Amino acid sequence: MRDLGSHSELRFPLERLQRSEPARTWNVEVPIALLEDLGAPLQVGDVALVPEEAAVVELVFDQVHGGVTVNGKISVVWHAECSRCLSEVDGLAVAEIEELFEENPQEGESYQLGEEFIDLEPMVRDAVLLELPVGVIRCSAIEECLESAPTYLGSEDDLGGSQESNEMKDPRWAVLDELKFEGE
Repeated sequence: MRDLGSHSELRFPLERLQRSEPARTWNVEVPIALLEDLGAPLQVGDVALVPEEAAVVELVFDQVHGGVTVNGKISVVWHAECSRCLSEVDGLAVAEIEELFEENPQEGESYQLGEEFIDLEPMVRDAVLLELPVGVIRCSAIEECLESAPTYLGSEDDLGGSQESNEMKDPRWAVLDELKFEGE
C-alpha cells in the first residue's frame, strides 16, 4: 500500500467525527488509477476498470465503541467484451458498503483504524472488485448478437448416418456421436 498523503481523496481525517452531522459524510470521485495495487490493473477475468475513469464514493462515518463504522455506496463503470459476439459491453457496478474500522482489525472482518486518518483505499478496492461481474457477459443487442454467433447444423452427410432431428450440432463434439455403447 502506498502513502497517499494527508490530502488524499482516500483518507478520511478522524477529527471530522468530532464535528456536526454534515462533516461525517464523504462524497468524492476517486480516479481508478489510485485504486490500482502496485500498478496492476483492476479487473476480474475479462471485466476491467479504466484507470482514467473515476469511482464515485458516497460514504457516511459514525463513531462506535472501539471503532468507526462506514456505510454508503461506491459506483464504477466496468468494460468487457460480449462472450458471444465480442462487441464492447459497459456496465455499472454499485457496491453497498457496511464496514468497520478498528485499532486491532480481524482479517476479513474489519479494516485498520489509523491514529489520525482512516485509509479507505483497501476497502474501496475490495468492494469494487467484489462487485464486478463474473462469468458470461452478454451485450444488450440480443438479436444482433445471436446473428453474429456461429451456427452449427448437423446433416446426414456430416456424420455418415441418419439424423433423428435437424438440431444444431457443434462440430467439435462430432466424434462423440460415433461412440457406441453396449445394447445399442
